[in-house]
Amino acid sequence: MATGRDDTGSHPFSYPFEYWVGMDTDPRTTPEALADFNEFYNTTHVHEVIAAHPGFVGVSRYELLDAQQHAGPRWLAVYEMADEAAAEQYLKDNARPWLHRKKYSPWPSARRKARTVWRMLWRQVSTTGSIDHPPESILIVGMNTPEISEHPEFARATCFELFREFAHPAPGSPRFCIVYEDSTGDQSTQEPQVAWRLAYRRIPLVSS
Repeated sequence: MATGRDDTGSHPFSYPFEYWVGMDTDPRTTPEALADFNEFYNTTHVHEVIAAHPGFVGVSRYELLDAQQHAGPRWLAVYEMADEAAAEQYLKDNARPWLHRKKYSPWPSARRKARTVWRMLWRQVSTTGSIDHPPESILIVGMNTPEISEHPEFARATCFELFREFAHPAPGSPRFCIVYEDSTGDQSTQEPQVAWRLAYRRIPLVSS
């Protein structure tokens, strides 16, 4: 897996809109093919996505800490969007995928066999706490109420409301999600009506 200087272009979870892409690679994928998948994603693909879509200002990637969980994708890419105009433009782009996909480099074999689990646009509702660096770990909690519970063991918590769902397993995405950043202790939470609770670690990116 490639490592090096981050080139996300923004602080994760700080902009008013986000586009999430979550996928699962085939469990039969060899370690070598998985390494190729991550290197290509980290060094090439995320930068091509940002270049192809006006208003995309940054990206971060995460891997599910417990790969045995089935409530969420193993790999998560979070694209930061500057404003609602960028989100609306992406809706138009999504209706004409051939216009931007031709700008992307060919995928490695592991990506061609991977399954896209999530594709969602989120709008930021509220945030509490602060953090001055990209989080090394995040806990995302999907729910149908927008309350942020107080959790002093997390540096920051940000609530997002679903803006548009393109892909999510039945019965569909929860209406809200809360992203807790950089835990300093126990990651248990007590939110009601939880649809998923997923812990991820950050994957360092490499500039293009």
